[in-house]
Amino acid sequence: MRALLIMLLGGWIVGTLLIAFVATQNFRMVDRLLSAPTPEFSRAIAPLAHDETRDVLRYLVSELNRLYFSVWGFTQLALGAAVVAAALGLRPLDRTVVTVAATILVIVIVSLLLSQLLLSLGRSLDFVPHTPALPALVRFRRLHLVYTALDLLKLALCVWLLIRVTRQASPVAMKR
Repeated sequence: MRALLIMLLGGWIVGTLLIAFVATQNFRMVDRLLSAPTPEFSRAIAPLAHDETRDVLRYLVSELNRLYFSVWGFTQLALGAAVVAAALGLRPLDRTVVTVAATILVIVIVSLLLSQLLLSLGRSLDFVPHTPALPALVRFRRLHLVYTALDLLKLALCVWLLIRVTRQASPVAMKR
């Protein structure tokens, strides 16, 4: 059970870092493409103005990110349930590990609910001019900040749990 828990946590940590990288790089890619377009791409976007092209590409990126975050959210739900089950299967039972694993699962559930709200709110902002005082944009940014904070907390707890479970599995820990 310990090896399964270590594998699940390691994969989860990598997945969390990967999704963060992909999401940020997708938006940066729009500006990279527009700043140095290939001749073929230039011809394809010629009917549109620069700002219109940027809006369309950012919309595409937003839709892709919405898909990735939605799939990742449900994947994390399964990972969270598996981590809790594996933690409950440890012998001897470590109540701290089980408590932290359950806390991570609760964070995932809250984050999943929050992400669904962010997805629909984000869609409503796709083609709206982004003035700083726009109430929906202010709300989106606040919710995104909460989501990001929860994700960082979840990541930190996963790393802590991985370290704890790995240390318990080490030969030095076994001799104690």
